[in-house]
Amino acid sequence: MSDKAKILKGYYDLFPFHRHPLWMAIKNKELSKEQVVKAESQHYLRTKAGKTLRESAMSQCASLSAALWESIIDTYYEECTEEDGTPTHLDLVIRILREGGIEDDKLSYIQNTPGNIAAISLYENIASRGAGCHIIGAGMVEGFYADLCPTIFKAYTSSFYGFTEFAAETYSIHGTMDLEHAERAYAVIDEAVDIHGWDKVESSVRDAFVATSLHYDGMLQEATGENNYWDGKS
Repeated sequence: MSDKAKILKGYYDLFPFHRHPLWMAIKNKELSKEQVVKAESQHYLRTKAGKTLRESAMSQCASLSAALWESIIDTYYEECTEEDGTPTHLDLVIRILREGGIEDDKLSYIQNTPGNIAAISLYENIASRGAGCHIIGAGMVEGFYADLCPTIFKAYTSSFYGFTEFAAETYSIHGTMDLEHAERAYAVIDEAVDIHGWDKVESSVRDAFVATSLHYDGMLQEATGENNYWDGKS
């Protein structure tokens, strides 16, 4: 791994989300299944917004850089289309909501929590800095998310929460898929820096970890009805 990648990965320590109160509460069985479903409704909204950002970044890469294009095209197909033979990430999240009792015609009524609004706004701001900033920021997050997902899948499919493996598949598929996405991002860090500059890339990775923590804040806000924000330490 390059020195640049090591520096960028270090920003994870600002908000190490394997210790986020949302996931700690789920792993410790402190939330009910109904609360988990509410939390996942915010996951649905964030994934829906993320699809648009992936599409925009892919379009930019077509004329910006062949290397960036190659790094995002397979990720785009895997996440946002069914052309690779797998369901979209949005469809995977919908499975959880369906099994939790939220019918498809109710999805349009789901409202963003303050934390989720802040997260999506920051993701959008990162993307506005350039396609490379989006790719590297998202890829760094995905590298750590790949480590988290298996533990969430285990918790969701436990006898306590009782989700089927089919419903919780988003947390099993990301364990391997997001690691591949991260490796694709690591491979084009130098390209992104050449195009956008180190300062933009560095701040985008930092902000991507902040945005991800805000998203988890938003999920927990929906679950508990309390508008709290994690400081990354407690």
